[in-house]
Amino acid sequence: MFPTRPRRLSRLLATTVAAAATGASLLAAPAWADDGAPRPADTTAGKAPVAPVMTEGLDGTARTGTPAEAARAHLRAHQDTYRVPVSDLQTLKTTAVGRQSAVRFQQKHHGVPVFGAQYAVQTEAADGGQKVLSTTGTLYTGLTVSTAPKVTSATARQRMFSLDARLRAVEGAKTAEHGLVVLPDAHGGTLAWHFTVTGARADGSPVRQEVYVDARVGGIALSYDGIDAADATPVAATGVRMDGTEAALNANREADGSYTLVDSTRAMFPRTGGQIRTYDAQRKNYTLVAGGPVTDDVPLVTSSAQRFDGANTTSGAVDAHLNAAKVYEYLKDRLGRDGIDGKGGSIHSVVNVAANGKDYANAFWDGSKMVYGHMNGVPLSVGLDVVGHEMTHGVTEHSAGLVYLNQPGALNEAISDYFGNAIETADKGVAMSDPTSGLVGEYLCNGTEPLDECALRDLNDGRDARKDYLPITLDVDNGGVHYNSTIVGGALWDMRKTIDPKLADRIVYQAAENYLTPLSGFTDMRNAVTLAAKSLKVSEADMAAIGKAFDDHGIEQGWEHRSGTHDGTTLAADVLPAYEVYGGIDEQAAQISGDVYAIGHGDAIAWDRGGAAFGITVGRFSKHPRHELAEKDAYLLDPSLDGDRVVFTRIAADGIGVYQAGDKGQGEIKRLVDEPGADETEPVTENGALAYIRTTPDDEQDVMLRRADGTTVEVTPEPGTKASRLAMRNGTIAWAGGDGTYLHVHDIATGTTQNKRISGFLFNYISDIQLTSDRVFYRVTGGFLIPSTTLGSAPADDVTRMANLRHPTGLFVAQFSVSDAYLAYSTYDLWGALGSWSGPTKVKVAKTSDVLAGGNDFIRVSCSSGSQLAPSLGDGRRIVWLDTTAAATDVVTRDTFAGTCD
Repeated sequence: MFPTRPRRLSRLLATTVAAAATGASLLAAPAWADDGAPRPADTTAGKAPVAPVMTEGLDGTARTGTPAEAARAHLRAHQDTYRVPVSDLQTLKTTAVGRQSAVRFQQKHHGVPVFGAQYAVQTEAADGGQKVLSTTGTLYTGLTVSTAPKVTSATARQRMFSLDARLRAVEGAKTAEHGLVVLPDAHGGTLAWHFTVTGARADGSPVRQEVYVDARVGGIALSYDGIDAADATPVAATGVRMDGTEAALNANREADGSYTLVDSTRAMFPRTGGQIRTYDAQRKNYTLVAGGPVTDDVPLVTSSAQRFDGANTTSGAVDAHLNAAKVYEYLKDRLGRDGIDGKGGSIHSVVNVAANGKDYANAFWDGSKMVYGHMNGVPLSVGLDVVGHEMTHGVTEHSAGLVYLNQPGALNEAISDYFGNAIETADKGVAMSDPTSGLVGEYLCNGTEPLDECALRDLNDGRDARKDYLPITLDVDNGGVHYNSTIVGGALWDMRKTIDPKLADRIVYQAAENYLTPLSGFTDMRNAVTLAAKSLKVSEADMAAIGKAFDDHGIEQGWEHRSGTHDGTTLAADVLPAYEVYGGIDEQAAQISGDVYAIGHGDAIAWDRGGAAFGITVGRFSKHPRHELAEKDAYLLDPSLDGDRVVFTRIAADGIGVYQAGDKGQGEIKRLVDEPGADETEPVTENGALAYIRTTPDDEQDVMLRRADGTTVEVTPEPGTKASRLAMRNGTIAWAGGDGTYLHVHDIATGTTQNKRISGFLFNYISDIQLTSDRVFYRVTGGFLIPSTTLGSAPADDVTRMANLRHPTGLFVAQFSVSDAYLAYSTYDLWGALGSWSGPTKVKVAKTSDVLAGGNDFIRVSCSSGSQLAPSLGDGRRIVWLDTTAAATDVVTRDTFAGTCD
């Protein structure tokens, strides 16, 4: 995906700071020694055992047969090192360059694919056979999970919408089923059903959500957004670009005498029939064209003459067609690759998409084609680096297959930025020494602004992994795929500036094609580039320059183990907040009741930890011993505290319900509500009463109240209820209703309910609700393509008196917490995902009374050097938050606020 930002605003919003900096180790690549020696499988306690992520020079035996046969023989001969049966490895493809080949394998467990587990074996022809030079990738050696599901695919599909409010809110949702997959973990693996949900969010952004539902429990194990886009006679034609220049282009003359933007002149056409085909969506909503092949209702760009101008210019069709041809020729001539798929397949571009009738200010690769909108009236396809960026996403998908989250996703973006810029600098004759050479998207303003102000990102920004990388939550920029990308992208660009650019391009391409695998991280990229350079026999001077480029950006062995200052007490280290995976559940670091706290957390695939998939840590601030609430074959999440008990949602194969553990979480887990044929979620409790949301098979979400005496009443008896964001305090229940634009407040004593619709509701919705003793506070998220958030409040007894609260100008509230005494918030940087980040986010706090009075005197809660988010307020000045100072996500507390950090 190629996110864009409106001009001018970027300078103002660059002062905001990043949000949701957690979850770094969810897909962290296993560590390996940097001496190049082969290592035995990693069996470190608490981590998923893996084969070495790289070996080099393990043996010098030349084996007979094809490269694939030689690679299998090598792996079989060294079972003591790799510890994965060769029979579990499916050969995906073999690529050859000269005497060298790379064989790519997919690991399977009892016939089921293992998520991200691919291995590449690099060979060279020698002595009449094939000698293995090196291996790279990720294989899992300790998989024991049964591949017999307890939950059907149909149930899993229903569960994922029931459990994740974000999925329910996807407009025009389409769901594709991909079958079973094994998610590796420290306990032998998790069997999951894999689905892809496509459509659009309320703010207009596209969705390609990859969802994995535990096939033995029925809970969501992992979820992230994967958006990263005929018979005729060839003729020469002319096209008018958006800048007014004319250019020769290739088109087809159809049987009816019209001309279409179909280029059948490329080298792929005689062999495969591959063409460059450009379509005009004619302002069709982008959600209707995203995903899958181009449909019949999206026509080819057509002209009555051999000149394409007018609407074909302003739609972006001419630029898209010309630029796609340039990228194709670059891939072929410079890299020896025949198109996006490497097999001469047709290249499809769809231009002129809209979003609800307005310009869609973005471009993306959707897995089969490029899709382009307009930004301030300028089609995104005018940028050759944009077109190159999106087409490179397709190349990466067909080569390294980098998963689009966290470090692998940042690599995916970095490679697209690199080749988009490489193609553009070569086309325009920009010298690598030119300061503008590293700018991404700098021509999208069509000459109306200076290049450096128009640019979206800059590969010359000099960012360093050790001090600039932030582990960001999956719900923000897919774990930092854009924000963190310029760290490694900058290293690649520096390499291109110091060695021959054509050689650099070949090295980066070979690294992606032959050495990187879906879960590769930054250090793996350095390894891949180093091995690719060696395979191309580069000079010692060039090898030194390559090493220096990565050194200068802090990408070296162990870079993740950074130092930093910390002024709080850690309650739980290296956790994954459950809200990253489950949209709609509480977004606070902990629930607090007096001296007791409950932390809902887990590891979506227990990636390199030994904890339960999802569990709850319960403890006391005054005592160090803590208790873990966890069950085998069940997920426990979304805790709420009441007196001496904790209530929570329990997800298992036989149902989803509300359960409790007494004695401050130390007691036995017991069922409260778990009705057959319904799902009960979002529990909140107070004074022995319990409120929760009941989802029925017809997708109705009702608010239910179970009184302290055990009697239950339906608070929302009217049909068609849609409720979410449930809160309860001081005898009041509040929730978001309808399409998320209504605030409902129910008085338990009188049984009466008030409701009021929020202002600006066209693209806005209520994304969080909290209560104090006499007021309701809420966060509104919205904006069309340009996100915005607002905090508001109203008296609990009169919601018609809704009013927005004042908070620092330009800040977008990621999470907040409020008590009668204080209001605390964390923020995110709207443009952090685009590389204009000013520093880690900090939690700030002010007196609630001052905020309600219009005050703006917020102070710092902590002076730690990492990012802080998801604050939770307790009694007095007690506060808990998520902190990333240690390059991981820790739950940290202070019993007072820092105030100032000068």
